[in-house]
Amino acid sequence: MQRNRSNRETLRAVGSVIGLIVVTWILTNVVGFVVVGALWIADIALTSPPSYVLQFLTQAVVFIGVAVAYSRYSGVSLNIRRPTIRHLGLIVLGTIALLGLAQLLGWLFMELDVPGGTNQIERIARSNPQLLLALIPIAFFLIGPSEELLFRGCVQGRLRESFGAKAAIALASLLFGLMHIPAIIATTPAGVGSYILTTFVLGLLLGSLYEYTETLVVPAFAHGLYNAILFAALYQTIG
Repeated sequence: MQRNRSNRETLRAVGSVIGLIVVTWILTNVVGFVVVGALWIADIALTSPPSYVLQFLTQAVVFIGVAVAYSRYSGVSLNIRRPTIRHLGLIVLGTIALLGLAQLLGWLFMELDVPGGTNQIERIARSNPQLLLALIPIAFFLIGPSEELLFRGCVQGRLRESFGAKAAIALASLLFGLMHIPAIIATTPAGVGSYILTTFVLGLLLGSLYEYTETLVVPAFAHGLYNAILFAALYQTIG
């Protein structure tokens, strides 16, 4: 009887977080469609920097709204505390580790002759370099934190209740990687796979930071600072 109850709880946890991700994806696309329609009516070019900025802001707001609603519905706690000096140091160290891991994986894929994938944001930015200047603060304050609120706060938090911390970190990181599939630009399936693997590994670090510090502030702003640095570096290259 105990085993059956445990199996049901496990299935319920997995179904809950998959449902959360599906609902988030649907809402992001629905709201995004409405925003695009409003931009079209206002005669604002959909490929203009203001249009892209508004779309990124909209996605972040949807992520935050869904995460807060899920937390209240499910009872999963979103652990957010005022950062201490120690937390600020861990944000910096976490960002350095993320950058190092990304570089290491990139070098490894190159050595193995595995093609890489890129995010659509990079393609968009290459044709609109000025967009990157707006995305740098948005990445730090909204894009990174909103993704962490959803995946580390809600997904990892819910899975932890049934699987424990280590398995929750791994499963949440896998889902985090898979969630990026629609945004990946790659010429081969191997390119898609290398991007997902990179995102998965970075997710493991972010998830570990969350479990170690017991506050979303550290992975949220490490993630945001990591993205902001990538955008700044890209602007230096193509701007």
